Amino acid sequence: MNTKAVAIEPEEPVLNALQERSWRWHRDAAIALLLAVLAFAIRLNQLDFNSLSEDESAKFAAVQEYRHGHFAGVNSEHPMMLKVLAWGSLAAGERWNHIASLYSWPTMRPEGWLRFPNVLLGAATAAILFLFCRSMMGFVGSFAAGFFWAVSPLAIALNRLAKEETPLTFFTLLACYFYCRAQQADSDEGARRWYDLSAIGFGLAFASQYILHLLGLNALTWLLAGRMGLTPNPSRFRYGQFFLVICLTFILVNPVVLSPSNFSAIVHWLHHDGITHTGYGFDGTLYLNFPSRLLAGVPWTFYFWLLLIKTPLPILVMVIAGSIMLLREHRTLASCFFLALGILQLAGLSVSGAKWVRYSLPMLPFLFLAGGYAVQAAWDRMKEKKRSLAFAGVAAATLFAVPLLELHAWSPYYSFYLNSIGGGQKNIARYFGQDEVSEFDTRQVAEQVCPSADVGARLATARPMSLTYYVEDCGRADIEVVPLYDRHYQPREGDMIILEPSRRFFETQKFFDALGKSDMSRHEVRVGSVLASTIYLFDSSKPPTAGQEQLTLTQLWKSPSGLEAQTDKPDLTDTNDVFGPLGFPWRNK
Repeated sequence: MNTKAVAIEPEEPVLNALQERSWRWHRDAAIALLLAVLAFAIRLNQLDFNSLSEDESAKFAAVQEYRHGHFAGVNSEHPMMLKVLAWGSLAAGERWNHIASLYSWPTMRPEGWLRFPNVLLGAATAAILFLFCRSMMGFVGSFAAGFFWAVSPLAIALNRLAKEETPLTFFTLLACYFYCRAQQADSDEGARRWYDLSAIGFGLAFASQYILHLLGLNALTWLLAGRMGLTPNPSRFRYGQFFLVICLTFILVNPVVLSPSNFSAIVHWLHHDGITHTGYGFDGTLYLNFPSRLLAGVPWTFYFWLLLIKTPLPILVMVIAGSIMLLREHRTLASCFFLALGILQLAGLSVSGAKWVRYSLPMLPFLFLAGGYAVQAAWDRMKEKKRSLAFAGVAAATLFAVPLLELHAWSPYYSFYLNSIGGGQKNIARYFGQDEVSEFDTRQVAEQVCPSADVGARLATARPMSLTYYVEDCGRADIEVVPLYDRHYQPREGDMIILEPSRRFFETQKFFDALGKSDMSRHEVRVGSVLASTIYLFDSSKPPTAGQEQLTLTQLWKSPSGLEAQTDKPDLTDTNDVFGPLGFPWRNK
């Protein structure tokens, strides 16, 4: 009996440890799933209510080419992955809508199905971020980081676009998580498996967007960690196998990169060939937005201001507090990731002359990691001080309930969100209109134009691809849609000219200056409270005025554009939450 007791006794701690580990794994998996479901539900809400953007129209056209077996030379500056996912989603959506119509189930427009893959990937990012943070901090802080991603209006708005930044962010974060697991693996064999999975993740990230520096920033993270003694010694990393797996994954998922026409298109894109319009309107001023202009382009404060005014205040406070902590407590793995993929990425984006809101997406998980770190530190401090449950409940309600309430108030116009620092609803679309409004109202513009336009009418717009799609969708393929930014465009009698403040470029600035001062017949289309488009019926008998001199629009082409142009602040007096009245005040005879 004594012998059996001695034999069983050492096994009990091991069994208890295995049970504890299993329980924690199942708990973490359940919480990761819960965060993903929350993020998915928010991102799916009215996904198809806004029109296709110009970039999304290009994706939709590429899918149609894919359906006909044409892959090379189609939207070649971007890899295949997102377009293949969209192809599958649109095909599934067509079947779902057919079945749903028979049983009165909910359906979704093609716009929603085109964006659906990014909604899935954006929701899954919340789960991966939680698991990623669990390898560096406690449960509470990891949950907070995943929750911040799930409810952040900025992340939500960007995940609801069919753009490459969402899969790039998801697969990069997944690759970083697998790499972290490899570094923390107990055995060499386990480490090799995790390294292979990480390489596959980076290969999929490259197949999502031709962006390489995120791999380098992950390497920098572990270089810093190694110098701080946070990595196993000797290293179990094998360069040859890692990069071979990356290349094989990339080519397998994106085989068109081997096509000479695709490679040529990528090179031309890198040299800015084919750019037809320039300029980004930031806080009322139009700037050139070329990467090569560095600090001379869009102001370097762009992303700092973006994060400051588009992050709910409770989350913002935690991110700032966590950033300070990680900069001070720099001998942690969380600090290494934050420095390399958070701070350094923010600095690089700020120096570049080309700035778009969507470029910030790959950086957000690592800023929310900092926020989670602060929450974890606060939780640990409360446990030490033995704070009451009531105090903890109030703190949790402030941190988690306030962002949800704000999110509900701004739904579904997530891209318009501004916190009180940015001025809230009174400053909607003031700072980042080109990204916030995008082409929300193209469908409504087409619905106005189609019944009223003459056969063969001409429509000039700064969003020709998306408007062509909607004009054809309403059965008016006879309408000629021409780019307003085309330097050879000259308006003629009866032209319908559409001016969109969110699509104001140096090439179209003259039209804003001239038509806005004319007496030509016009009609406004609004998205919520924002003036999204103004439709003008060109009439040379009502010429615009420019100071004391009257000019025709054809003469305006002869005057050069400056490098910066002051623009008007948006008209926000109308606070309707729906598209404004769409009655058309004119009709061609």
